Amino acid sequence: MSILHKIVNHNEISTLELLLNGAFAPLHGYLNQDDHCSVLQHNRLANGTLWPLPLALSLTPAEKREAQLSGRIVLVDGLERRAIAEVSVESFYRLPADVAELAQAFDANRTPDTWYASGTVKPLQKILHPAFNSLRFNVPALRQNVQEWHSIIAVQAAPTLDSNDLQRACEWLTDTEIGGGLLVQIGINETSPDFHQQVRELRNQVKCTSARQVKLSLLPCIEGLGENRCLLLQALVSRNYGATGFVVGKHISPEARRWLLKHHDELGLDIIPVRAQRPQAAKPTVRHPLCEAA
Repeated sequence: MSILHKIVNHNEISTLELLLNGAFAPLHGYLNQDDHCSVLQHNRLANGTLWPLPLALSLTPAEKREAQLSGRIVLVDGLERRAIAEVSVESFYRLPADVAELAQAFDANRTPDTWYASGTVKPLQKILHPAFNSLRFNVPALRQNVQEWHSIIAVQAAPTLDSNDLQRACEWLTDTEIGGGLLVQIGINETSPDFHQQVRELRNQVKCTSARQVKLSLLPCIEGLGENRCLLLQALVSRNYGATGFVVGKHISPEARRWLLKHHDELGLDIIPVRAQRPQAAKPTVRHPLCEAA
């Protein structure tokens, strides 16, 4: 029986890697129609769980017909031509026209005629990276490593670490808990020509005498999310990796900061703001680790 082998691009592989390593808990696969619509409209799964990323596997009509024959889809790295994961399809669907317009904000190629497949995903082969594999963790492995830390403060670095964010995290550890640790989540596009130099410089920059331990975690970047959704996704992924506190850098807009604080209770994280500087004439481009604003 023919099984659809679908080529996935760099951004799709990034989301797939985070799904497979446990960073996207409670998700175990691609969203069904109810969840997809709810995430696009309300930043929640259909059951009410807070979730901002519309993780969906899009198909052409021809791919959908082929996938229907076996109910399985093999995802293939477009560059390496390696089969990296398999989807056990649970449903095929299209989005209602009004919701499909929201989907286009994330990907212009998604139209009302786009088909989607929902289903659980299992790995077939390890996703390969050119360097710094010692800084890449799945959630169970990292949680095992930090299980004796009383506080775990997550700081974002993209592609550099703001010294004010690092200082705020160290102050928080000093004021609140002895034996806490620092989790620096690095979001650097590994296709960047200075990728290696950026990681090396960041390694040298991270120093915190207040932390019992410091753990650097290199995460793939996701494109196409706005600032609010990106910030919420960062916080949820940090929590999944074991963080108890989350530093909100001064580059984050006041609106996004307030929006995150609205979900404070559901997140179960200490939200640790860094005092913003006075507004400047030219606002810098907002970039985030884990995801890049559209």
